[in-house]
Amino acid sequence: MLAFMTEQSEVHREVVHLRERLAQFDGAQAMRKLDPKLITASRWANRDASHFQTEAFTRLKEDIAGAGGNVQPIKVRPIAGAPSGAPQFEVVFGHRRHQACLELGIPVQAVVEPDMKDVDLFVEMERENREREDLSAWEQGVMYMRALEQGLFPSAKQLAAAIDRDLGNIGKAMALAKLPSEVVHAFGSPLNLQFRWATALKDAHQRDPEGLLAAAREMATKVPAATPAEVFATLTGAGRAGRQGETPSTEWTDDDGRRIAVLTIDRKGRATLSFDRPLDESQRRRLAKAVDAFVGRKA
Repeated sequence: MLAFMTEQSEVHREVVHLRERLAQFDGAQAMRKLDPKLITASRWANRDASHFQTEAFTRLKEDIAGAGGNVQPIKVRPIAGAPSGAPQFEVVFGHRRHQACLELGIPVQAVVEPDMKDVDLFVEMERENREREDLSAWEQGVMYMRALEQGLFPSAKQLAAAIDRDLGNIGKAMALAKLPSEVVHAFGSPLNLQFRWATALKDAHQRDPEGLLAAAREMATKVPAATPAEVFATLTGAGRAGRQGETPSTEWTDDDGRRIAVLTIDRKGRATLSFDRPLDESQRRRLAKAVDAFVGRKA
């Protein structure tokens, strides 16, 4: 009986010790080594393919190869109902690390987060990228537009609140993402587009869409390639002054020098009059009457 009690006491102490050790991992997320081929990019993926051609990605890939794997794990969530042989996991964040391991042909260290909602995935992805190599302005715009188009957030304002971003910067990023592909291509890579260029490029597109596309195609074929700053200057007009067939715009400003309206003429002589401020009902009626008198017929 004494021997039995002694043995039970030892078992009890071991159980207590194991419980204490287990408590240290309470709330911790276990890491797993996964075949990168079983992981697919999220539909909210915010890395353009050109990002994987940069020197920064090459350095990351070399670091992972040297360490024998990604020291900093990525996060994934299981894909519900995924058939056998298809990807079983979706990236929450860590697309660059996943791509590096995929190209190296080595397992990727990952934290698996079950039952993660789309909104939580989007927010974690956006914030995690902010702490690492930040996305380009164009990539952010594509990401924000996709979230709004697919109903992840009901408005840009709620999107900005969820990710703690300035609403103005979100608007600029989406303006860049809405540019025609020819314009983006003229810069060599979408990664070269900058926030501060968004308004000027948007205005240039609104003033003369055909002229902007023609200039973009011309810049894309220039040898040697123009710098992004040179492309911006050309597309926004600073580098297009005096070109045959173009007419300078006419602007109206207030007493503080802020633009009120602008009249532009494209290469075919078509006029566009745009206002930088909303018109009330009375102003719209007066404008309509002025156009009626100009064209000689009622609207």
